[in-house]
Amino acid sequence: MEDPDLSARKHLAANDPGFPARREEAWGRIVAAVDAVLRPAGYVLTKTTWSRVSAAGKSAVHLQRDRYGWDVRIVLRFVTPEGEVPDNPDWPGGEDVALAAFFQQSAGDPGTLAFVDVLEQPERLDLAVEVVREQVLPWFEALHQDHPPRT
Repeated sequence: MEDPDLSARKHLAANDPGFPARREEAWGRIVAAVDAVLRPAGYVLTKTTWSRVSAAGKSAVHLQRDRYGWDVRIVLRFVTPEGEVPDNPDWPGGEDVALAAFFQQSAGDPGTLAFVDVLEQPERLDLAVEVVREQVLPWFEALHQDHPPRT
């Protein structure tokens, strides 16, 4: 879902005195949508991160705001009780995993959401939430269930 107009829309937003309020409205929508999926699965929200702890480790979904104020990125993490990444063939490596690692039908990253898009093209937020619900949660659940604690 590449959007050649995104730069132009960001430029327009930069010159819109109402954009800061619109950005916070978009942020609220993102938090509410992700929370509606994660909270029923046992995740607890602290600031901008939802987390769940089990004997196998801690999984987390973090909303990372762009320092320039244009977008938010959904970042995933799982750490063992020892603070290491899981020793699992499905773990893509590194500490943080972008939501794009779970989406098989897009050249872009469905987990990077431009604030202007959340308000003008809500289907982009819907897609990110669907990936979290249908792919990320089962993956995290498997890590919580299948990854035995190290002795």
